Amino acid sequence: MGIIKLLPDSTANQIAAGEVVQRPASVVKELLENSVDAGADKIILTIKEGGKVLIQISDNGNGMSDVDARLCWERHATSKLRQIEDLFALHTFGFRGEALASIAAVAQVEMLTRREEDEVGVRIVIEGSEVKTQEVAAVPKGTTISVKNLFFNVPARRSFLKSDMVETNHIIEEFIRVALANPQIGFRMINNGNEVFHVLPGTLKQRIVGLFGERYNEQLL
Repeated sequence: MGIIKLLPDSTANQIAAGEVVQRPASVVKELLENSVDAGADKIILTIKEGGKVLIQISDNGNGMSDVDARLCWERHATSKLRQIEDLFALHTFGFRGEALASIAAVAQVEMLTRREEDEVGVRIVIEGSEVKTQEVAAVPKGTTISVKNLFFNVPARRSFLKSDMVETNHIIEEFIRVALANPQIGFRMINNGNEVFHVLPGTLKQRIVGLFGERYNEQLL
């Protein structure tokens, strides 16, 4: 009898998730970049308790069909690549198709999405890589992804997370990084019910001032 065994998909997904999802800020980074890639001009980030209880990102981007909405949660499912040569012509953020699958492996996830040309959208609920619900839903154009109870099924990983304040600061760093690089997009961030940032589309200078404060206005050329 051999000693080498194939890992169950659920275990393999959780191990792979460790490479992508190191803390709540990792989830925020992946989802914000997806919203930017989806052509959104308005993105809202909502978090609770340092992202451990809730990370929600809503955008008014392209949205997805019901088929794509289901497929995007599979490992190595991506809209960014079709063949190996495409690696040398990337102009998007993620491309390996592992981020959403990794997030779904270690959290309770709900996605609402609709394309402009569709009359109705779709709602999908996934827990620990297992699809619990997929149904038709009346939702606005764009995509909303709610990631709840991160590492609920990997308590050892959850215990390594820092305090809510530390995790929130890491999330703010990611939010600022993406918002700063995309001044043409409006961004809003809400932490435990309180608005932290609300920046409108504008110039790079307006974005810097909006994120870092009015004192930067006089120091910028």
